[in-house]
Amino acid sequence: MDWMILTDIKDSENIFPVTKFLEKNDVKPVIFNVSDDSCDRMEVLCRLLIKTTHCILITEDEKSFKNNMYLIYAVGFLSGRNIPAFVPKKIKAVNPCVMEDFTSFETIAKLVSKLKNNYPEYLKEESKKYAHRKLFDDGIPFTPDSFSFHIAKANEKICELFVEAGMDVNCRDSAGTPMICIAARSGRKKMIEWLLSLGADINSISKDRGYSAVMDAVWKSSLDIVKLLVEKGANLNYIANDGQTAIIVATGASNPLICELLVKNGADPEYKDRMGMSALDYAQLFKKNELVKLYKEYVK
Repeated sequence: MDWMILTDIKDSENIFPVTKFLEKNDVKPVIFNVSDDSCDRMEVLCRLLIKTTHCILITEDEKSFKNNMYLIYAVGFLSGRNIPAFVPKKIKAVNPCVMEDFTSFETIAKLVSKLKNNYPEYLKEESKKYAHRKLFDDGIPFTPDSFSFHIAKANEKICELFVEAGMDVNCRDSAGTPMICIAARSGRKKMIEWLLSLGADINSISKDRGYSAVMDAVWKSSLDIVKLLVEKGANLNYIANDGQTAIIVATGASNPLICELLVKNGADPEYKDRMGMSALDYAQLFKKNELVKLYKEYVK
């Protein structure tokens, strides 16, 4: 973060507690003293303000503030750019409309206390802004569809930027498909682990075929992903839009390892779909004797 301290006080002892706190947090603030009226000072101030992410205004009194063109200009710039700023309470009252979003403080000690309490949030917010800028600079739209594209491609660094910028891991693309289902359909185990670690809903259902992530993984015959989702507690008996469950899909796909994994972890081999057929029925119909034997062991 780039912090600036704007002041008309020549005695540096007055601002030492603030600089000490910031430097302790690996921030070296730029100190701009507005009492110097050199001819090129406004140009210097403009350049500094453009790079500033947070600003602290420390001035002696209202009169000093009103009579200083640097402070007046800086306040307008900070307000217009929505840059977080901290101003003395008595100064904020001079122009409350312009400074309504600024944080006020009564004393330097109370300012430092406020900084200590809220600094983690300042870091989080700045990280969010940086991630937005990075995505924008790289020509990457900040949209769920764009997020889903990069999940499908397993572009981990870019996906991390999306989350830092505030994208919800439980968002859906324009077709209504949750990100965890996108990852499952794309065979991206690491992305699923990452999404789950950030709070993704393991049982979120897509709007197209009504599948959960585990059903998508079964449909794709991705044994490793099915195993992961089973271990993480996925619902194995969810009924999709087509009336089928994961074990019926697995039976139709003739994937005995996935069938075994599902039935051993609670998938119901006797649930009947809209055709009145269960996984056991399909196994018997298509003479999949290995599966018939397996399923009968788990018939209640």
